[in-house]
Amino acid sequence: MKEILHYNFRYQIMRMKRVPKLQLKVCHLMNISYGNKIRANLSFVLPVEFFISNHVDNKYMSRFSKLDPFDKRFLLVIFICLGIVITITTIIHHFFPFIVQVPPVMPPFTSPPQFWAFELLFWDMSAILLSALLFYHVVKKHGIWLATLFLTGSIIFTGLEECMWIFGGRFGLTFPTYFFTKGGLWFFEIPLYTCLGWFILAYSCVFIAENLFDDGKVFWSAFLGGVFAVMLDLWIDPINVNLGALSPYTSAGFWVWNMQDTLRIFGIPLMNFIGWFLVVFLFAYLWGQIREAQTKKHWSKLKCTIIFYACIPALLLICLVALGFIEIYVLQIWFRNVYIPF
Repeated sequence: MKEILHYNFRYQIMRMKRVPKLQLKVCHLMNISYGNKIRANLSFVLPVEFFISNHVDNKYMSRFSKLDPFDKRFLLVIFICLGIVITITTIIHHFFPFIVQVPPVMPPFTSPPQFWAFELLFWDMSAILLSALLFYHVVKKHGIWLATLFLTGSIIFTGLEECMWIFGGRFGLTFPTYFFTKGGLWFFEIPLYTCLGWFILAYSCVFIAENLFDDGKVFWSAFLGGVFAVMLDLWIDPINVNLGALSPYTSAGFWVWNMQDTLRIFGIPLMNFIGWFLVVFLFAYLWGQIREAQTKKHWSKLKCTIIFYACIPALLLICLVALGFIEIYVLQIWFRNVYIPF
């Protein structure tokens, strides 16, 4: 028995050079001083330490420990704020719909009523899982700070941009637009899976566009990213709007368009596709400029973060003015009676 313990202890001593912090943590958990480790119950301490050192990926432990204080505070604040907003607006949408005048339209459920809650959970969880996988890729490529900017900025920017048109049409502030019908978790009047889907689509398109340029030009990467997003949305929107055809309970899709007398492609207003390009292009360009400023101009993360979120209202204003002008003064005047047969 002494020979076995002696061999195990020599093996652990050799491992101390690689994981001294882990040794100290184990000793602390076992209430053992580091100097008295030899006199401890080695038959208990060493197997525990051996299990932890072999089953915990030290690479990811070191990555987390290397996060600077700003990153830790930033992650904590931004995700807590998003969690509070999503919780409050989800409760309002489901239990107090009269506050935001939610239209009484049956969502396109395809399962029996006893499985509707599971269906909503499936859509939310699948979007969260896919977003988590993509977020991991962004973290590996750009770091946790830039990845969090893209994820949270996507949710905030696309959520507020969509709500701007939804509430504008609902309360008579703009021309009639559209509204969403199906969702479990909500960011204001946008289903969370829609915001996360925008994050998945936008970053994937921008990532592909960036790999087409060796010098990583921000403008052209954002421009092509917007073009790729529109190409994908040309079939995403028509499918989701017509999903009611598969439901025995309603003819409505995931969202319903109320816009009349406007140019449509595949039954979808042309303004939607123009909006997709503009939103992805503006957001990707802003994110790319912030990345360049931090890496090349050596701006502080705090300064870049403030500028990034402060620019979102400006981007919303650009979208409102540009899309409103195109719809009112171009599409509804020059293309009022034009029909594209596809």
